Amino acid sequence: MAKALSKRCPQCNAKFRYTGVKAHPWFPFCSERCKTIDLGGWLSNEYAIVEDLSRGHDLKDKLDLNDPDVKAALDELEGEG
Repeated sequence: MAKALSKRCPQCNAKFRYTGVKAHPWFPFCSERCKTIDLGGWLSNEYAIVEDLSRGHDLKDKLDLNDPDVKAALDELEGEG
């Protein structure tokens, strides 16, 4: 028998129990309602993932420049400038 775990819902902060991620249909939310509210937030642009696009250019010297994926990415970046 799987041990019951507990977690707080990131939407409503209610504590809920589950036996496994795959066994709980709305994980990491406590309910379908909280999962739907969160999805609505993403779809209405209430949330955003913000990334500083200038970060990482200093890593250019540490990359394997023989890697075709790295070459393609660097060529794309240099073409934007």
